[in-house]
Amino acid sequence: MPDVQQLDRRCEGKRLRIEFHDGEVAIVEIVSVTLPNKYDKTPESWGIVYDLISTNRPPTAPKGAAFWSELSTIKSFEVLGDPN
Repeated sequence: MPDVQQLDRRCEGKRLRIEFHDGEVAIVEIVSVTLPNKYDKTPESWGIVYDLISTNRPPTAPKGAAFWSELSTIKSFEVLGDPN
């Protein structure tokens, strides 16, 4: 699996399998990736916005909700490909 440091804008629009540090494993579609830049150097704002496809946790948000996760909460990920 790629290192979390490799999660970047090339992943936008793709499906990923993500394992979080808290044990959650989710299949998601990445909406956007926010990375360090010259205007924002705060790690709390680096992360991903994604649509949840499936998870090993009970649903906690209404269907169709988008989710945000900081990069620091992601343990590993695997690109599954483009959604079809």
